[in-house]
Parts: sequence; structure tokens; C-alpha cells
Amino acid sequence: MHELANIKGRLKVDTFINGVFTEGEWVDNVITTAGKTALASLLNSASAGTSLVTHIGFGTSSTAVNAADTALGVELTTGTYSGYARQAVTRSNPSGNVIQYQASLTGGTGNPTIQEAGLFSAVSAGTLFAHQLTGAVNLATAADSIQITWQVTLS
Repeated sequence: MHELANIKGRLKVDTFINGVFTEGEWVDNVITTAGKTALASLLNSASAGTSLVTHIGFGTSSTAVNAADTALGVELTTGTYSGYARQAVTRSNPSGNVIQYQASLTGGTGNPTIQEAGLFSAVSAGTLFAHQLTGAVNLATAADSIQITWQVTLS
């Protein structure tokens, strides 16, 4: 018997302007080479309670994502947007082979336009497990936010 494992990711980007839901849609994402390597390493040596993904990072670059990416194009932790940080994820298991991560980011400092997001293994540095463009979401006020629901499916 020959069986191949497949890993696939998708994310839902929900936007709220002035606290009111405006849109949301599911899109497929890129699982990075570093993410696949980290998953293999985790399966080889993980102890109970170990988590590969702990944070979602947000960025402003609209550059196409690539499996070779190791960082977001322009993450919101640098320069004009240094007041922001990666957001800790809430994890769930909506079905047997699916793990779901969720985090939100609220506007305020610098009025960023979010155009990318990534799953990370740490609050800073760490491994970029998956990366995707979100479409332009302007967080002009503290009442504006973006919520990411990210699912990774093993099949």
C-alpha cells in the first residue's frame, strides 16, 4: 500500500468597519517549505502539548506569497507600525483531521492597510508555517478590525 500525506491550508478573512461586519470569504493559502519541515520535525520529536502554531502575524505587503517565504513581506512589528505585535491564536479542532487557528487585530496606531497574514511558531522570529494575502483591509480607527480563521487540513 502506498499512501501520500497531504497538507492544505485555507483562511477566512472577516473585516469589521466601525465594529460592523462588512465581509468574509475563504481562500486557499500557501504552506511554506519551512512549515512542512517544522511539521515533520514536530511529528518526529514532539511531546504532549507541543504546538507548531502559536501566533498570527499581520502585514502590509501585497507581494505574491511563495512556498520559500520565511517571513511576511512587511510585518506590523516594524517601522511605522511598531506598536503592533503578533496575535496569540485560539486553537480548535472542528473535525478529526482539521486544526483551526483564530486571531483578531484591531486598528489604531498608524492606520495600517492589512494585506497579508501568516501563521507563526512564536511571538517574534520563529517559523512561518503558512502565508497568504488577505486583500486590502484598512484599519483606520480603533473600531476597525480584521479576524482571521485559519484551517489546516491533513489528508
